[in-house]
Amino acid sequence: MSFSHRQQLEVFHFLFLERLLKMADPRQFVLKGGVNLRFFFASPRYSEDMDLDVLAGSVATLEKNGYRILQDPAFARVLAAYGIAELLVGDPDKAKQTATTQRFRARLVTASGESHPTKVEFSRRGVQGRSVMETIDPSIARRYRRLSFACQHYPAGAAWLQKVRALANRAQIQVRDAFDLHVLWLGGHLGVDPAAALTEEERERAANNLLSLSYADYEGQVLEYLEPEQLDRFVGENYWDELRERLFGLLAGQA
Repeated sequence: MSFSHRQQLEVFHFLFLERLLKMADPRQFVLKGGVNLRFFFASPRYSEDMDLDVLAGSVATLEKNGYRILQDPAFARVLAAYGIAELLVGDPDKAKQTATTQRFRARLVTASGESHPTKVEFSRRGVQGRSVMETIDPSIARRYRRLSFACQHYPAGAAWLQKVRALANRAQIQVRDAFDLHVLWLGGHLGVDPAAALTEEERERAANNLLSLSYADYEGQVLEYLEPEQLDRFVGENYWDELRERLFGLLAGQA
């Protein structure tokens, strides 16, 4: 069975997370971002990187465990089953390992010689809402012939607020934040008024940034990362216009 490079990045994240949660107390970490939406909310968008919040444990211990996973020959052998011929780990001496951010960079080298960068980043800036311990979508695990496992992550309400605030506050606006918000709406995961917990300023900034995004942004930053079998569902300028109109209404409290 062959795997696309998007799937190879995903299985790398899945396997890294699986090993990390066996090595340390799973309650120390909360999965967030695009991987959270893939693993728990059936998002069709693949992510290049994986992000987690850290609730406990020392910087030194996490640094040791992270490189223990990445440098383990057994981990490399498992990756090889998915067409990943080599895992090039970023120089630990140059990696960011601070009291607020810990970052592990790597490159997946395929059997054909292609190289795809990724990173696993841990934030120690505090929790971003309530988290829950749930089992990763078994369909993700089955795709890679693995067993699913429990992982602490942010539920829909918290994920929605995080994505709105990212859309409002990023120095460089990312269209993926808008798409991820729409995925949560499509899945019926939002409450009656998903904008209720937002300030008026947050709503306005997010809405203005949403309107500044173009279909060209959407094509390059979202459509390129979707599962091929679902691409037809989300393609087209008409769909993009409908997506923006729906989100604008949600941000305005017109659910």
